[in-house]
Amino acid sequence: MITSCDEAVARLRAVPGLSCCARPLFVLPLLRTGCLSAVLSVEGADAGWEGEFGALFHALEPASGVRDHTSLGAGVHEVLRRIARTGASAGAWRGRELALLPYTAMKPEWRSALDVLGARLAEPPRLALPVLGDKRAQRAWLRSVGAVTPSDAVAPALDHRELRRRFGDRYVVQTPTGSSGKGTHLVTDEAQLQPIRRAGGGPWLVSGYVEGVAVNLHVLVSADSTVRVLRPSVQLTRVEGIGAPFGAYSGCDFAAPALLSPLALARAGTAARRVGEALAALGYRGLFGADFVLDDERPLLLELNCRMQGSTWLLGELELAEHALPSALRHVLELYGHATGGEPRTDAAGAVQLVVRHTGAPVRVAAAPGGGLHRLKDGRLRYCGAGFGLLECGPDDCVLLQLPSPGTVLLPGVPLARVVARHPLTTPDGTALTAPGRRLVDALRAGFVLEPLDEPAGTAVPCASR
Repeated sequence: MITSCDEAVARLRAVPGLSCCARPLFVLPLLRTGCLSAVLSVEGADAGWEGEFGALFHALEPASGVRDHTSLGAGVHEVLRRIARTGASAGAWRGRELALLPYTAMKPEWRSALDVLGARLAEPPRLALPVLGDKRAQRAWLRSVGAVTPSDAVAPALDHRELRRRFGDRYVVQTPTGSSGKGTHLVTDEAQLQPIRRAGGGPWLVSGYVEGVAVNLHVLVSADSTVRVLRPSVQLTRVEGIGAPFGAYSGCDFAAPALLSPLALARAGTAARRVGEALAALGYRGLFGADFVLDDERPLLLELNCRMQGSTWLLGELELAEHALPSALRHVLELYGHATGGEPRTDAAGAVQLVVRHTGAPVRVAAAPGGGLHRLKDGRLRYCGAGFGLLECGPDDCVLLQLPSPGTVLLPGVPLARVVARHPLTTPDGTALTAPGRRLVDALRAGFVLEPLDEPAGTAVPCASR
Protein backbone atom coordinates (compact mmCIF):
# COMPACT_ATOMS: atom_id res chain seq x y z
CA MET A 1 0.00 0.00 0.00
CA ILE A 2 1.43 3.39 -1.01
CA THR A 3 1.34 6.02 1.71
CA SER A 4 4.00 8.61 0.80
CA CYS A 5 4.92 10.90 -2.07
CA ASP A 6 8.30 9.19 -2.43
CA GLU A 7 6.65 5.79 -2.94
CA ALA A 8 4.12 7.26 -5.35
CA VAL A 9 6.72 9.10 -7.43
CA ALA A 10 8.96 6.02 -7.60
CA ARG A 11 6.03 3.98 -8.94
CA LEU A 12 4.81 6.63 -11.40
CA ARG A 13 8.23 7.58 -12.75
CA ALA A 14 8.85 4.01 -13.92
CA VAL A 15 7.20 5.02 -17.23
CA PRO A 16 7.16 8.69 -18.38
CA GLY A 17 3.76 10.22 -17.75
CA LEU A 18 1.50 11.89 -20.31
CA SER A 19 -1.54 13.97 -19.36
CA CYS A 20 -4.34 15.36 -21.53
CA CYS A 21 -6.23 18.24 -19.92
CA ALA A 22 -7.99 21.50 -20.70
CA ARG A 23 -5.23 23.51 -19.00
CA PRO A 24 -1.94 22.45 -17.35
CA LEU A 25 -3.02 23.97 -14.05
CA PHE A 26 -5.36 21.02 -13.54
CA VAL A 27 -2.42 18.58 -13.21
CA LEU A 28 -0.18 20.84 -11.09
CA PRO A 29 0.26 18.23 -8.28
CA LEU A 30 1.57 15.73 -10.85
CA LEU A 31 3.93 18.37 -12.25
CA ARG A 32 5.20 19.41 -8.82
CA THR A 33 6.11 15.82 -7.97
CA GLY A 34 7.86 15.22 -11.31
CA CYS A 35 5.43 12.57 -12.53
CA LEU A 36 4.76 14.10 -15.95
CA SER A 37 7.04 14.29 -18.96
CA ALA A 38 4.48 15.75 -21.39
CA VAL A 39 1.18 17.61 -21.19
CA LEU A 40 -1.30 17.99 -24.07
CA SER A 41 -3.83 20.77 -23.47
CA VAL A 42 -6.14 23.32 -25.00
CA GLU A 43 -4.73 26.33 -23.15
CA GLY A 44 -1.00 26.78 -22.76
CA ALA A 45 1.09 26.75 -19.61
CA ASP A 46 1.96 30.05 -17.96
CA ALA A 47 5.42 31.53 -18.47
CA GLY A 48 8.12 29.66 -16.59
CA TRP A 49 6.28 26.36 -16.18
CA GLU A 50 8.37 24.38 -18.64
CA GLY A 51 11.62 25.36 -16.92
CA GLU A 52 10.20 24.88 -13.42
CA PHE A 53 8.71 21.43 -13.93
CA GLY A 54 10.89 19.94 -16.68
CA ALA A 55 7.92 18.77 -18.76
CA LEU A 56 7.08 19.42 -22.41
CA PHE A 57 3.87 21.38 -22.97
CA HIS A 58 1.99 21.07 -26.27
CA ALA A 59 -1.08 23.32 -26.43
CA LEU A 60 -3.56 24.56 -29.00
CA GLU A 61 -3.88 28.18 -27.85
CA PRO A 62 -0.26 29.28 -28.44
CA ALA A 63 -0.37 27.79 -31.93
CA SER A 64 -3.79 29.17 -32.93
CA GLY A 65 -3.50 32.52 -31.18
CA VAL A 66 -7.12 32.22 -30.02
CA ARG A 67 -8.67 31.49 -26.64
CA ASP A 68 -12.12 30.14 -27.44
CA HIS A 69 -14.51 27.45 -26.23
CA THR A 70 -12.80 24.53 -27.96
CA SER A 71 -13.62 21.34 -26.08
CA LEU A 72 -10.93 19.24 -24.45
CA GLY A 73 -11.51 16.42 -26.94
CA ALA A 74 -11.28 18.53 -30.09
CA GLY A 75 -8.44 20.65 -28.71
CA VAL A 76 -6.12 17.78 -27.79
CA HIS A 77 -6.86 16.03 -31.09
CA GLU A 78 -5.86 19.18 -32.99
CA VAL A 79 -2.65 19.43 -30.92
CA LEU A 80 -1.77 15.86 -31.89
CA ARG A 81 -2.46 16.58 -35.56
CA ARG A 82 -0.18 19.61 -35.40
CA ILE A 83 2.59 17.54 -33.82
CA ALA A 84 2.23 14.96 -36.60
CA ARG A 85 2.67 17.71 -39.23
CA THR A 86 6.01 18.84 -37.77
CA GLY A 87 8.77 16.42 -38.61
CA ALA A 88 11.27 16.98 -35.80
CA SER A 89 8.67 17.28 -33.07
CA ALA A 90 6.74 14.25 -34.28
CA GLY A 91 9.91 12.14 -34.34
CA ALA A 92 10.40 12.71 -30.61
CA TRP A 93 7.28 10.65 -29.93
CA ARG A 94 8.17 7.59 -32.01
CA GLY A 95 8.95 4.51 -29.98
CA ARG A 96 8.22 6.18 -26.62
CA GLU A 97 6.23 4.32 -24.00
CA LEU A 98 4.02 6.69 -22.02
CA ALA A 99 1.76 6.11 -19.03
CA LEU A 100 -1.49 8.04 -19.24
CA LEU A 101 -1.89 10.02 -16.02
CA PRO A 102 -5.39 11.20 -16.78
CA TYR A 103 -7.38 14.26 -15.88
CA THR A 104 -10.28 12.62 -17.69
CA ALA A 105 -10.88 9.54 -19.85
CA MET A 106 -8.83 8.98 -23.01
CA LYS A 107 -10.72 9.71 -26.22
CA PRO A 108 -10.49 7.06 -29.00
CA GLU A 109 -9.31 9.69 -31.49
CA TRP A 110 -6.41 10.64 -29.19
CA ARG A 111 -5.29 7.02 -29.05
CA SER A 112 -5.41 6.78 -32.86
CA ALA A 113 -3.38 9.97 -33.23
CA LEU A 114 -0.75 8.74 -30.76
CA ASP A 115 -0.54 5.48 -32.73
CA VAL A 116 0.23 7.52 -35.85
CA LEU A 117 3.02 9.26 -33.95
CA GLY A 118 4.40 5.86 -32.98
CA ALA A 119 3.97 6.24 -29.21
CA ARG A 120 2.97 3.30 -27.03
CA LEU A 121 0.43 4.19 -24.37
CA ALA A 122 -0.14 2.35 -21.09
CA GLU A 123 -3.71 3.11 -20.03
CA PRO A 124 -5.53 2.29 -16.80
CA PRO A 125 -8.76 0.30 -17.21
CA ARG A 126 -11.95 2.30 -17.58
CA LEU A 127 -15.57 1.45 -16.82
CA ALA A 128 -18.23 2.07 -19.46
CA LEU A 129 -21.21 2.84 -17.23
CA PRO A 130 -24.03 5.28 -18.09
CA VAL A 131 -24.08 6.51 -14.48
CA LEU A 132 -20.60 7.94 -15.03
CA GLY A 133 -21.43 10.23 -17.92
CA ASP A 134 -25.16 10.57 -18.68
CA LYS A 135 -26.88 13.00 -16.30
CA ARG A 136 -30.30 11.44 -16.93
CA ALA A 137 -29.20 7.89 -16.09
CA GLN A 138 -27.05 9.15 -13.23
CA ARG A 139 -29.86 11.02 -11.48
CA ALA A 140 -32.10 7.94 -11.49
CA TRP A 141 -29.22 5.76 -10.26
CA LEU A 142 -28.42 8.18 -7.42
CA ARG A 143 -31.96 7.86 -6.11
CA SER A 144 -31.76 4.07 -6.43
CA VAL A 145 -28.82 4.02 -3.97
CA GLY A 146 -30.60 6.25 -1.47
CA ALA A 147 -29.39 9.75 -2.38
CA VAL A 148 -31.82 12.68 -2.11
CA THR A 149 -31.92 14.76 -5.31
CA PRO A 150 -33.95 17.72 -6.58
CA SER A 151 -37.26 16.89 -8.30
CA ASP A 152 -36.67 16.19 -11.99
CA ALA A 153 -37.97 14.71 -15.21
CA VAL A 154 -36.50 13.59 -18.52
CA ALA A 155 -38.13 15.77 -21.19
CA PRO A 156 -38.08 14.71 -24.87
CA ALA A 157 -39.60 18.14 -25.68
CA LEU A 158 -39.36 21.46 -23.87
CA ASP A 159 -42.86 22.79 -23.17
CA HIS A 160 -42.48 25.87 -20.98
CA ARG A 161 -46.09 25.90 -19.78
CA GLU A 162 -45.92 22.26 -18.70
CA LEU A 163 -42.47 22.57 -17.12
CA ARG A 164 -43.44 25.72 -15.22
CA ARG A 165 -46.57 23.99 -13.95
CA ARG A 166 -44.47 21.10 -12.68
CA PHE A 167 -41.35 22.88 -11.36
CA GLY A 168 -42.35 26.49 -10.75
CA ASP A 169 -41.24 29.80 -12.24
CA ARG A 170 -37.56 28.81 -12.33
CA TYR A 171 -36.19 25.47 -13.45
CA VAL A 172 -32.91 24.06 -14.79
CA VAL A 173 -32.50 22.34 -18.19
CA GLN A 174 -29.40 20.20 -18.80
CA THR A 175 -28.09 18.27 -21.77
CA PRO A 176 -27.18 14.65 -20.92
CA THR A 177 -23.44 15.31 -21.02
CA GLY A 178 -21.35 18.34 -20.19
CA SER A 179 -19.12 19.69 -17.44
CA SER A 180 -18.12 23.00 -15.84
CA GLY A 181 -21.64 24.31 -16.44
CA LYS A 182 -21.69 23.72 -20.20
CA GLY A 183 -25.16 22.61 -21.26
CA THR A 184 -26.77 23.81 -18.02
CA HIS A 185 -29.43 26.54 -18.32
CA LEU A 186 -31.62 28.39 -15.84
CA VAL A 187 -35.01 29.02 -17.47
CA THR A 188 -37.60 31.57 -16.43
CA ASP A 189 -39.48 32.22 -19.69
CA GLU A 190 -40.30 30.69 -23.08
CA ALA A 191 -37.72 32.76 -24.97
CA GLN A 192 -34.86 31.14 -23.07
CA LEU A 193 -35.88 27.72 -24.38
CA GLN A 194 -35.42 28.66 -28.04
CA PRO A 195 -31.59 28.52 -28.17
CA ILE A 196 -31.61 25.32 -26.08
CA ARG A 197 -33.92 23.65 -28.61
CA ARG A 198 -31.80 24.87 -31.54
CA ALA A 199 -28.62 23.51 -29.95
CA GLY A 200 -30.25 20.08 -29.54
CA GLY A 201 -28.89 17.44 -27.24
CA GLY A 202 -32.18 16.17 -25.84
CA PRO A 203 -33.99 14.48 -24.29
CA TRP A 204 -33.05 16.86 -21.51
CA LEU A 205 -32.86 16.50 -17.74
CA VAL A 206 -35.13 19.15 -16.23
CA SER A 207 -34.92 19.87 -12.50
CA GLY A 208 -36.54 22.18 -10.03
CA TYR A 209 -34.31 25.12 -9.11
CA VAL A 210 -33.08 25.11 -5.51
CA GLU A 211 -31.71 28.30 -3.96
CA GLY A 212 -28.87 27.38 -1.63
CA VAL A 213 -25.13 27.09 -1.10
CA ALA A 214 -23.35 24.86 -3.62
CA VAL A 215 -20.95 22.41 -1.94
CA ASN A 216 -18.56 19.96 -3.58
CA LEU A 217 -17.03 16.89 -1.95
CA HIS A 218 -14.10 14.88 -3.28
CA VAL A 219 -14.42 11.14 -2.64
CA LEU A 220 -11.69 8.55 -3.20
CA VAL A 221 -12.54 4.92 -3.99
CA SER A 222 -9.48 2.74 -3.40
CA ALA A 223 -8.41 -0.40 -5.19
CA ASP A 224 -9.37 -2.34 -2.04
CA SER A 225 -12.88 -0.73 -2.19
CA THR A 226 -12.22 1.56 0.79
CA VAL A 227 -14.16 4.83 0.43
CA ARG A 228 -12.75 8.06 1.87
CA VAL A 229 -14.53 11.43 1.89
CA LEU A 230 -12.12 14.35 1.53
CA ARG A 231 -12.26 18.09 2.28
CA PRO A 232 -15.42 19.93 1.18
CA SER A 233 -15.37 23.22 -0.69
CA VAL A 234 -17.98 25.83 -1.48
CA GLN A 235 -18.51 26.17 -5.22
CA LEU A 236 -18.46 29.80 -6.35
CA THR A 237 -21.63 30.39 -8.35
CA ARG A 238 -23.71 33.31 -9.53
CA VAL A 239 -20.90 35.74 -8.60
CA GLU A 240 -21.58 39.15 -10.12
CA GLY A 241 -18.70 41.02 -11.68
CA ILE A 242 -16.60 38.11 -12.91
CA GLY A 243 -18.43 37.44 -16.19
CA ALA A 244 -19.76 33.95 -15.47
CA PRO A 245 -23.08 32.76 -16.92
CA PHE A 246 -25.41 30.57 -14.87
CA GLY A 247 -23.85 27.22 -14.02
CA ALA A 248 -20.35 28.11 -15.21
CA TYR A 249 -17.56 26.99 -12.91
CA SER A 250 -16.18 30.11 -11.22
CA GLY A 251 -13.87 28.58 -8.62
CA CYS A 252 -14.04 27.23 -5.09
CA ASP A 253 -13.29 28.09 -1.46
CA PHE A 254 -11.98 25.42 0.93
CA ALA A 255 -12.27 27.70 3.99
CA ALA A 256 -15.94 28.68 3.59
CA PRO A 257 -17.40 25.31 4.76
CA ALA A 258 -16.33 26.26 8.30
CA LEU A 259 -19.14 28.83 8.24
CA LEU A 260 -21.83 26.42 7.06
CA SER A 261 -24.12 24.13 9.02
CA PRO A 262 -22.11 21.21 10.47
CA LEU A 263 -25.23 19.05 10.30
CA ALA A 264 -25.75 19.75 6.58
CA LEU A 265 -22.09 19.01 5.83
CA ALA A 266 -22.20 15.80 7.85
CA ARG A 267 -25.30 14.68 5.95
CA ALA A 268 -23.59 15.50 2.64
CA GLY A 269 -20.57 13.45 3.71
CA THR A 270 -22.76 10.49 4.62
CA ALA A 271 -24.55 10.66 1.27
CA ALA A 272 -21.25 10.94 -0.63
CA ARG A 273 -19.84 7.92 1.21
CA ARG A 274 -22.96 5.87 0.41
CA VAL A 275 -22.64 6.74 -3.28
CA GLY A 276 -18.92 5.90 -3.18
CA GLU A 277 -19.69 2.47 -1.76
CA ALA A 278 -22.21 1.87 -4.54
CA LEU A 279 -19.65 2.94 -7.16
CA ALA A 280 -17.04 0.67 -5.58
CA ALA A 281 -19.45 -2.25 -5.95
CA LEU A 282 -19.64 -1.45 -9.67
CA GLY A 283 -15.85 -1.54 -9.95
CA TYR A 284 -15.14 2.19 -9.96
CA ARG A 285 -11.73 3.29 -8.70
CA GLY A 286 -10.16 6.71 -8.12
CA LEU A 287 -11.60 10.12 -7.36
CA PHE A 288 -15.05 11.43 -8.03
CA GLY A 289 -16.73 14.68 -7.11
CA ALA A 290 -20.21 15.01 -5.62
CA ASP A 291 -22.02 18.32 -6.18
CA PHE A 292 -24.63 19.26 -3.57
CA VAL A 293 -26.88 22.23 -2.98
CA LEU A 294 -27.85 22.88 0.64
CA ASP A 295 -31.58 23.34 1.04
CA ASP A 296 -31.33 24.69 4.61
CA GLU A 297 -29.84 21.68 6.43
CA ARG A 298 -30.87 19.18 3.76
CA PRO A 299 -28.15 18.45 1.15
CA LEU A 300 -29.54 17.63 -2.29
CA LEU A 301 -27.18 15.71 -4.56
CA LEU A 302 -27.11 17.26 -8.04
CA GLU A 303 -24.57 15.13 -9.90
CA LEU A 304 -21.28 13.26 -9.84
CA ASN A 305 -18.08 14.14 -11.68
CA CYS A 306 -16.33 10.79 -12.11
CA ARG A 307 -12.85 12.19 -12.72
CA MET A 308 -10.48 14.73 -11.30
CA GLN A 309 -12.20 18.11 -11.01
CA GLY A 310 -11.29 21.76 -11.51
CA SER A 311 -10.73 21.97 -7.74
CA THR A 312 -8.60 18.81 -7.39
CA TRP A 313 -5.34 20.62 -8.12
CA LEU A 314 -6.03 23.17 -5.35
CA LEU A 315 -6.87 20.40 -2.90
CA GLY A 316 -3.53 18.86 -3.88
CA GLU A 317 -1.72 22.10 -3.05
CA LEU A 318 -3.17 21.95 0.47
CA GLU A 319 -2.16 18.30 0.80
CA LEU A 320 1.40 18.95 -0.39
CA ALA A 321 1.73 21.78 2.14
CA GLU A 322 0.69 19.27 4.83
CA HIS A 323 3.21 16.68 3.53
CA ALA A 324 0.35 14.36 2.56
CA LEU A 325 -0.02 12.30 -0.59
CA PRO A 326 -1.97 14.56 -3.01
CA SER A 327 -5.36 13.24 -4.05
CA ALA A 328 -4.42 13.63 -7.72
CA LEU A 329 -1.56 11.14 -7.27
CA ARG A 330 -3.81 8.81 -5.30
CA HIS A 331 -6.37 9.00 -8.13
CA VAL A 332 -3.80 7.95 -10.72
CA LEU A 333 -2.38 5.16 -8.58
CA GLU A 334 -5.81 3.77 -7.73
CA LEU A 335 -6.77 3.74 -11.42
CA TYR A 336 -3.74 1.58 -12.12
CA GLY A 337 -4.67 -0.77 -9.27
CA HIS A 338 -2.20 0.43 -6.63
CA ALA A 339 -3.95 0.91 -3.29
CA THR A 340 -3.02 4.04 -1.35
CA GLY A 341 -3.25 4.57 2.40
CA GLY A 342 -3.65 7.45 4.79
CA GLU A 343 -6.76 9.14 6.10
CA PRO A 344 -7.41 12.56 4.54
CA ARG A 345 -8.02 15.70 6.53
CA THR A 346 -11.53 17.11 6.31
CA ASP A 347 -11.07 20.40 8.17
CA ALA A 348 -11.46 23.77 6.47
CA ALA A 349 -8.32 25.39 5.07
CA GLY A 350 -7.46 28.72 3.47
CA ALA A 351 -7.42 28.05 -0.26
CA VAL A 352 -9.49 29.95 -2.84
CA GLN A 353 -9.53 30.12 -6.60
CA LEU A 354 -11.64 32.56 -8.61
CA VAL A 355 -12.11 32.43 -12.40
CA VAL A 356 -12.54 35.87 -13.99
CA ARG A 357 -13.97 35.83 -17.52
CA HIS A 358 -13.87 38.13 -20.52
CA THR A 359 -17.21 39.70 -21.38
CA GLY A 360 -18.25 41.65 -24.46
CA ALA A 361 -17.22 41.25 -28.08
CA PRO A 362 -14.14 39.37 -29.35
CA VAL A 363 -10.92 41.27 -28.64
CA ARG A 364 -7.18 40.96 -29.04
CA VAL A 365 -4.94 41.22 -25.97
CA ALA A 366 -2.65 44.21 -26.43
CA ALA A 367 -1.21 44.01 -22.92
CA ALA A 368 -1.78 41.75 -19.92
CA PRO A 369 -0.52 41.38 -16.35
CA GLY A 370 2.26 38.88 -15.86
CA GLY A 371 1.49 35.62 -14.16
CA GLY A 372 2.90 34.79 -10.76
CA LEU A 373 2.84 36.18 -7.24
CA HIS A 374 1.21 39.59 -6.72
CA ARG A 375 0.13 41.85 -3.88
CA LEU A 376 -2.57 44.52 -4.02
CA LYS A 377 -1.19 47.94 -3.09
CA ASP A 378 -2.84 51.34 -3.65
CA GLY A 379 -5.45 49.72 -5.87
CA ARG A 380 -2.88 48.12 -8.18
CA LEU A 381 -1.42 44.64 -8.42
CA ARG A 382 2.31 44.62 -7.71
CA TYR A 383 4.42 41.72 -9.00
CA CYS A 384 6.31 40.00 -6.17
CA GLY A 385 7.99 37.06 -7.91
CA ALA A 386 7.42 33.66 -9.45
CA GLY A 387 4.35 31.75 -8.34
CA PHE A 388 2.73 28.61 -9.73
CA GLY A 389 -0.06 27.95 -7.25
CA LEU A 390 -1.04 28.10 -3.60
CA LEU A 391 2.32 26.90 -2.28
CA GLU A 392 4.00 30.17 -3.22
CA CYS A 393 1.13 32.30 -1.89
CA GLY A 394 1.39 34.16 1.44
CA PRO A 395 -1.61 35.21 3.55
CA ASP A 396 -1.84 38.66 1.90
CA ASP A 397 -0.76 37.64 -1.61
CA CYS A 398 -2.47 36.26 -4.66
CA VAL A 399 -1.18 34.23 -7.58
CA LEU A 400 -2.40 35.02 -11.10
CA LEU A 401 -2.66 32.04 -13.42
CA GLN A 402 -4.02 31.14 -16.85
CA LEU A 403 -3.14 34.56 -18.34
CA PRO A 404 -3.46 34.96 -22.14
CA SER A 405 -0.33 36.15 -23.94
CA PRO A 406 -0.33 39.53 -25.74
CA GLY A 407 -1.68 39.05 -29.25
CA THR A 408 -4.15 36.35 -28.22
CA VAL A 409 -7.74 36.75 -29.44
CA LEU A 410 -10.36 36.28 -26.70
CA LEU A 411 -13.89 35.18 -27.49
CA PRO A 412 -16.77 36.17 -25.19
CA GLY A 413 -17.00 34.19 -21.96
CA VAL A 414 -13.52 32.63 -21.95
CA PRO A 415 -11.39 32.78 -18.78
CA LEU A 416 -9.34 35.94 -18.56
CA ALA A 417 -7.37 34.81 -15.50
CA ARG A 418 -7.56 32.66 -12.41
CA VAL A 419 -6.86 34.25 -9.03
CA VAL A 420 -5.52 32.05 -6.23
CA ALA A 421 -5.42 33.26 -2.63
CA ARG A 422 -5.45 32.06 0.97
CA HIS A 423 -8.02 34.65 2.07
CA PRO A 424 -11.74 34.80 1.10
CA LEU A 425 -12.65 36.60 -2.12
CA THR A 426 -16.39 35.91 -1.92
CA THR A 427 -19.09 35.73 0.72
CA PRO A 428 -19.43 32.40 2.57
CA ASP A 429 -22.28 31.27 0.31
CA GLY A 430 -20.06 31.73 -2.75
CA THR A 431 -22.42 34.11 -4.56
CA ALA A 432 -20.90 37.61 -4.20
CA LEU A 433 -17.47 39.24 -4.09
CA THR A 434 -16.26 40.65 -0.80
CA ALA A 435 -14.92 44.21 -0.77
CA PRO A 436 -11.28 42.94 -0.98
CA GLY A 437 -12.35 40.52 -3.71
CA ARG A 438 -13.93 43.36 -5.68
CA ARG A 439 -10.77 45.49 -5.39
CA LEU A 440 -8.65 42.58 -6.54
CA VAL A 441 -10.84 41.84 -9.56
CA ASP A 442 -10.96 45.53 -10.52
CA ALA A 443 -7.17 45.76 -10.30
CA LEU A 444 -6.80 42.61 -12.40
CA ARG A 445 -9.07 43.92 -15.15
CA ALA A 446 -7.29 47.29 -15.11
CA GLY A 447 -4.05 45.49 -15.95
CA PHE A 448 -5.37 44.37 -19.33
CA VAL A 449 -5.48 46.42 -22.52
CA LEU A 450 -7.84 44.85 -25.05
CA GLU A 451 -8.08 45.82 -28.70
CA PRO A 452 -11.49 45.46 -30.38
CA LEU A 453 -11.25 43.34 -33.52
CA ASP A 454 -13.81 45.41 -35.43
CA GLU A 455 -11.91 48.68 -34.97
CA PRO A 456 -8.62 49.88 -36.47
CA ALA A 457 -5.42 48.88 -34.73
CA GLY A 458 -4.28 51.33 -32.10
CA THR A 459 -7.74 51.92 -30.60
CA ALA A 460 -7.01 49.74 -27.60
CA VAL A 461 -9.31 49.96 -24.62
CA PRO A 462 -8.62 48.99 -21.00
CA CYS A 463 -10.34 45.79 -19.92
CA ALA A 464 -11.91 47.58 -16.95
CA SER A 465 -13.97 49.78 -19.25
CA ARG A 466 -15.74 46.90 -20.99
